Amino acid sequence: MSSADWEEVKRLAADFQRAQLSSTLQKLSERNCVEIINKLVELNLIDIYHTNDGKEYVTPAHLAKEIQDEVYVHGGRIEVAELVDILSVDYTVIERMASSLAASDGQLRFTMGQLISFQYMDTIAEEINERLQQTGTTNIPDLVKHYDLPPEVMQDIVVRRLGTIIQGQQDTHDLSLFFTEAFVARHRAHVRGVLSAITRPTQVSTIIAQHGFQQRLFFSVAEKLIESRRVHGILTGNRQIHRAMFIPSIYSRTQNEWVDNFWRQNGYLEFESLRRLDISDPESYIHRRFKDENMTIVGDVCIGQSFIDQIEASLDDALVSGGWVDIYPLLPTSFSPEAGNQLLEIAMKNRQDKKSTANARVFYHTIVVSNTLLTKLTSDIKQLMPARAKEAIDQGAFRQQIGSGKMKQTEDDGGRSKKDDRRKKAAGGKSGGGTQGRETKTKATKNKYKGRKGATHDSDSEDDSQSHQTTNESAGKFPKVEFLTIEALQEEVSNMKELNDCPEELIEEIAADLYQPLTREFQEVVQSAFLATVSVGSDARKKTHQQLQEKVAALITAIRLAEKSIKVFDEEKQLQLKKHLLKTQCSELVNELVLYLADDSLIDFAKEKELSPEMRLKIIKKLSEDTSEQLFAVHKTLSGSTIEDFSTAADEAIAATGIMFKKKDNKKDRQVLSNHRCQLLEQLESSMDAPLTLHLACLVLFQSVTGSMLHASGKFVPHILSHIKNQLPPEKFVILQEYQDLVIKSLTSKDDDTIQSEVKVQLESMAPKVKEIAITFKKSTSISQDAEE
Repeated sequence: MSSADWEEVKRLAADFQRAQLSSTLQKLSERNCVEIINKLVELNLIDIYHTNDGKEYVTPAHLAKEIQDEVYVHGGRIEVAELVDILSVDYTVIERMASSLAASDGQLRFTMGQLISFQYMDTIAEEINERLQQTGTTNIPDLVKHYDLPPEVMQDIVVRRLGTIIQGQQDTHDLSLFFTEAFVARHRAHVRGVLSAITRPTQVSTIIAQHGFQQRLFFSVAEKLIESRRVHGILTGNRQIHRAMFIPSIYSRTQNEWVDNFWRQNGYLEFESLRRLDISDPESYIHRRFKDENMTIVGDVCIGQSFIDQIEASLDDALVSGGWVDIYPLLPTSFSPEAGNQLLEIAMKNRQDKKSTANARVFYHTIVVSNTLLTKLTSDIKQLMPARAKEAIDQGAFRQQIGSGKMKQTEDDGGRSKKDDRRKKAAGGKSGGGTQGRETKTKATKNKYKGRKGATHDSDSEDDSQSHQTTNESAGKFPKVEFLTIEALQEEVSNMKELNDCPEELIEEIAADLYQPLTREFQEVVQSAFLATVSVGSDARKKTHQQLQEKVAALITAIRLAEKSIKVFDEEKQLQLKKHLLKTQCSELVNELVLYLADDSLIDFAKEKELSPEMRLKIIKKLSEDTSEQLFAVHKTLSGSTIEDFSTAADEAIAATGIMFKKKDNKKDRQVLSNHRCQLLEQLESSMDAPLTLHLACLVLFQSVTGSMLHASGKFVPHILSHIKNQLPPEKFVILQEYQDLVIKSLTSKDDDTIQSEVKVQLESMAPKVKEIAITFKKSTSISQDAEE
């Protein structure tokens, strides 16, 4: 450097130093600067941004540079929120600048509030490739969780770099799945080995669970293997994991062979058997498999023509010979009776001889019976009808049915009270009705069962009326009377030799089929037989009513005379004797009325048994209302102890029954007493039992002493002896007393055989004396009844 230049440098340095050391003559304040800057911004002369602290300004270019620098410093990925804290600029400004940078700079991408550089994408792509090479497969959901990026961004990052940075391929069916060629090869080999080893239909879900296959990749690999025929079989279920199933060809081939062999050997196929072979639609499968065969579908079974031919041949044999045939034994054991019935119908339709088919009946699904056999069987059973009709009429079954029907009809139609009719009939005499009314001739009155066939009345003019009524109604509707019970009919059917070997079910069905027709025909037979007996029955009915009337009159007289004899005892004994009389004579009277009305009303009851109070009450409840009320009242008095209440109720019951008898007659009373004494004497003479002998002797002596008849049981013997003691000679009373002691001793010492033998000998020796005392007492010592009165 020359001296001149050096001097120039020194001079300039001196000027610079002076400038530095000199003070400013004019300065701008901070406020002025802010105002100037704001004015420039308003005039759009400058473009700047305020910092958050308000002390600095930054230009867009500088802000963009700083953002790019921060992205680089943070490894290619930073969030807008972080830039706000670092650059101290408003969030909206940073966000807008980031979007602008991503749009203008191809190396940046703004998503979900983050700036990401392509360098960062390449970095994570390298990481994904390393992970993919290690595991052999990856998917977008796992990458999204790991890198916290949206699925769309993650999908774009991976897809863009496949074949470059990422060495792998994408599943064509599942775009979110990626895998390497080596993994696909291993997976393909694994799937090929598993599917090749399967010999029966297997659920895909089971295969995947056991071997850990990727679901989507498994379907892709398996379908390719099946298409290339490397694996023989089919996949069903349309890739739905819970429905998909792999069916190997060897199983289908074995399945078809089993079906073919079974069909060829047996001539039929069961749908259930095919379903057990995993054939879901057996009918369609059979049609596809045997499209050239002549087959018939019956229920859940497919049968061949050979079965139909065999059934038709059996039908021909049975119908030509007039017998029966059961085709069920010809069918396989798995066939149901309903399926057999359908086969039978098909075979009968296919028969050429339509006439012979029409002459047959099908029973119990599979049994065919010729009409010839049924006609013969019906004819044999009809031969029993006349005897059965006579039996039904004799036992009153038909008559009872008629009565029940007519009673119901009368109740439904309404009519005048039958109670009033009975009372009018009972009170129709000149002297009134009841137990004291005089019997007189009356005009015909309506029967209590108006219109019932076979009913009769007491008056002379009723016979013609009833006969005319029966004739008019003979063409009417008769009630149903059973010919034979189902069990009896089954027995008759089973006795036919042609049906000896038939199943029990056939007998039951034939009996059920013949029951109604035979019953209807039996109605005509029994109706004809019944109408023939109507006139005879009318006479018998009239006779029965007359007998009842006489018996009731005799019982009323006996009860009245017995009540008179009771009064000679003290009150306690009277009460006991009245109860005994109510249980014996009075109950017999009520029983006669109830039995008559029960027979008249056709009520079924055990006639051979003694009528107990319970049975009597049941019958009374079944009677019509016009008689049941009075009979229930008199029945109720039998459990009491008052003869007067019984007599009142008995008058009402007798009047309701329509019975009439004469008023009190002294001559008749003496005749009753005489008859009663004669009966006692007859029983006494024939008696071989010591207690009974003593009892009868006491009753005879009581009537001889008092002139009144007494109804008393054996327990009253001591009281009767006490009452007649003063009327008997002492020596005779001593004999009776001694005989009584022996009777008591024999009854109380039954366990001691020695005493029993001695007492028996003494009783046998004294019995003639006791009988003699009772028989001869009246003739020698008693006062006659006429003289007493």
